[in-house]
Amino acid sequence: MKIQVCGFSASGKSTFSKELAKYYNTKVLHLDTIHFGPNWKIIPDSEMAVKIDKFLKENDSWVIDGNYKNASPERFEECDLLFYFDFNRFTCMINAYKRYRKYKNTTRDDMAEGCDETLDWEFITWILFRSRIRRRKKYFENLGKIYKNKFIVFKNHKEVDRYIERLLNSTKE
Repeated sequence: MKIQVCGFSASGKSTFSKELAKYYNTKVLHLDTIHFGPNWKIIPDSEMAVKIDKFLKENDSWVIDGNYKNASPERFEECDLLFYFDFNRFTCMINAYKRYRKYKNTTRDDMAEGCDETLDWEFITWILFRSRIRRRKKYFENLGKIYKNKFIVFKNHKEVDRYIERLLNSTKE
């Protein structure tokens, strides 16, 4: 199984990806771990693409968590399922705050080494406004049209929880 998980920051993509990787007994690549270097230094898309391509070649099944549409866009074509977390900005903001409280001044396992959890004004404005720009939203809407047979949208945590529950109650493929 090859799975791509996309969506808004702090919507729960990484947690969901870990659940899927555990269920399918496969590796997960959190793109934030290769998008950032220590102290939140941004790594160019071209360098990310090399790492993503290596991951794709080394694994017959996988879960990839993150957007970064310009880094190895072929992963969207290659995946069997494409999940999109289309949560509202306030839910994402609450999630970010909870995550900050839990991981403050530490590095989560789904982040690059040396990127301690913060909740600064730049990230707050990203969650509430900048990540919601029309062209970005349009990009994901287009993905839904292109890959409609494998595109699953979650609007809230209840939908995610129901999906996981159904998955765990069904037989593994």
